[in-house]
Amino acid sequence: MERELLLAVKDKNYNKERVENEIEVMKKLLPYIEAYSTFKENNEILDLHTHKLIKNNIQLKDFFESGVQDHSRYHIICKN
Repeated sequence: MERELLLAVKDKNYNKERVENEIEVMKKLLPYIEAYSTFKENNEILDLHTHKLIKNNIQLKDFFESGVQDHSRYHIICKN
């Protein structure tokens, strides 16, 4: 799945090479940031029908892989 990433550059000393390096670093970091294990550690999923947290690993992985949809019965609740 493709994603758009906005890289805000505040420093006037950024040249094309430095921006390209930043993009390469982000390409290496994003798979780890968006991994299922990171998702599971940083979020809680609430089933709105039962009003309980989803702790079943299979359900969580299915939710993660299908993505968030407006008509989903689950909602992410961030721990931070």
